[in-house]
Amino acid sequence: MRIQVNSDKNIGTDTRMIAFVEGEVNRFMKRFARRLTRVEVHLSDVNSHKFGTHDKRCRVEVRPAGHRPLTASNGAKNVKQAVVGALTKMRTYLETVFGRIQARRATVPAKPHCALKEPARPKETLKVAAAGAMAAAQPEEIEQAAESARGTKKKPIYQARRKSWPRR
Repeated sequence: MRIQVNSDKNIGTDTRMIAFVEGEVNRFMKRFARRLTRVEVHLSDVNSHKFGTHDKRCRVEVRPAGHRPLTASNGAKNVKQAVVGALTKMRTYLETVFGRIQARRATVPAKPHCALKEPARPKETLKVAAAGAMAAAQPEEIEQAAESARGTKKKPIYQARRKSWPRR
């Protein structure tokens, strides 16, 4: 995992600042160090020479191996608080992303080594009249034969409604 620190012209980055940022990045991202290729930290002062409450901004860009880059930013009173806040957001974001990836991999079933046969389904035994007798039977008799084969009888109100429907 490479760590790169960038800043604008309003923030001086000396060796102490770079060492602090790299130490914080290593501390926050050590869980994900093998999965990350590069971490870029961009420090900026939003309103340059003027004073403001949240005018220091830190933007962290993380590049996971095989995935799109992810960013998180935070504004604070000073650079140290901005760096810690942005890295905290990035750590939670990476936990979420890698957790989803791991969950997705866990739900995909592995291919079996040998083809599994489906269990044999029992054949339904229905007593149906012969083809000639079925053709001569009335529609009500066919419905009764089908209902007796199913084993469940519909309520009388549904039967009355069905009989009142127009024939096709």
